[in-house]
Amino acid sequence: MMVTTSYEPTEGLVEQAVRLAEAMNAAYGDRKKLSVSRLHAVDEDVLVVTSNGLKAYKKGYADPFFFHPDMAMLRIKRLINGDNDLMVTACGLEPGMTFLDCTLGMGSDALVASFVTGACGRVVGIESEPILACVVESGLAEYHSGNENINQAMRRIEVVCRNHLTFLQGCENNKFDVVYFDPMFHAPIMQSASFAPLRPFANYARLASDVVEEAKRVAALRVVMKNHSGSPDFERLGFNRVNRLGRSFTYGVIEIGGAQPC
Repeated sequence: MMVTTSYEPTEGLVEQAVRLAEAMNAAYGDRKKLSVSRLHAVDEDVLVVTSNGLKAYKKGYADPFFFHPDMAMLRIKRLINGDNDLMVTACGLEPGMTFLDCTLGMGSDALVASFVTGACGRVVGIESEPILACVVESGLAEYHSGNENINQAMRRIEVVCRNHLTFLQGCENNKFDVVYFDPMFHAPIMQSASFAPLRPFANYARLASDVVEEAKRVAALRVVMKNHSGSPDFERLGFNRVNRLGRSFTYGVIEIGGAQPC
């Protein structure tokens, strides 16, 4: 992977790009007016530091991946207006709860969870792919939504770049109230245009049974999975479907029994 800057960068952007390259064990490349397509001749992945945040480009794909909480903000605004959120309901989230998102991705579900659980709660997001983790962590720390409550919810999220099985194995019993999974669907919903730039960088591994077993040990209240409504993984992994909702996706829940976290 190469880390570079936008055209005509400030000294601060260059310094940020150099530090980021060192932190990610990647090469720093002086932009030199080169297009991203020219940079792809050197590296398949190009991470660009701009004054508006990080942008990740994958060779062969035109659109970059960058952080934007658009869907999460819409969901939060609906919650503020008294509407329900399907994930919040499936997880049983309330203020003060702890939430482990094992598949952080764009961070939308973690952001909604952080808003609901509030300042007394805790939300940790695990992302196995370094570029996704880097872009989303930076966005959560720097993006300004225009709503201070949403900004604070973003800042509270802890991002960890690690394989979720490894992270779970290092957790104590009942460490989090809810352990949550939203793996890449076995049948992608191509209508999700805002999700498309993430696809080239995502981890497409199916959720494994040993991961779910660890999640059941780590969760104090429930383990929840979001997946395509037609996915066989609900039955394969022992999740009880909430219902099909007439949608392309649904949620599955494994109730742990109400033990309180350590």
